[in-house]
Amino acid sequence: MTDLALSVVWPDQERARTSLLERVAPWCKAQWAAGHRLELQIRLHEDAKTDRQRKYYHGVVLKTIAAQARPNDQQFPLKVWKEHFREEYLGYKTVTTKNPLTGKKMRRRVRVSSEDLGVKGYSQLIDRVSAFAASELGVTFPASFEQWERMQVDADTGEIIGAITP
Repeated sequence: MTDLALSVVWPDQERARTSLLERVAPWCKAQWAAGHRLELQIRLHEDAKTDRQRKYYHGVVLKTIAAQARPNDQQFPLKVWKEHFREEYLGYKTVTTKNPLTGKKMRRRVRVSSEDLGVKGYSQLIDRVSAFAASELGVTFPASFEQWERMQVDADTGEIIGAITP
């Protein structure tokens, strides 16, 4: 069976060049030979880390809160908790734009999304939400949560030191 995706990390130009010639090009040729169409997507490597953070936030933190938290003897779904914590910890920003028809400036409130966060910001969101859930809602997180707590984020670069293991 053919691999459906290829993922490579390029820490510098020379390794990118080598990887393109030795891994990416042969893989692409094999896929084209098999009749597949390809799509290329290149993004900052940091995004891959926030993808893992996002999976952890939704799959462990919010899921656990939705399952255990019962404020005022009521249970709420994950989506409700996600929006509550987004509003509580990320809030809104004011955006000023010009109306193209009148030329007048307009201001409006726009919600800040967790998608706008980098590695460090997402890590801080996870820490704040989990601390609130544990202290105020009595939520106990599974053993895998301890792995997240041991993970450190470099304060200068925002780089994750360590790895999330499922």
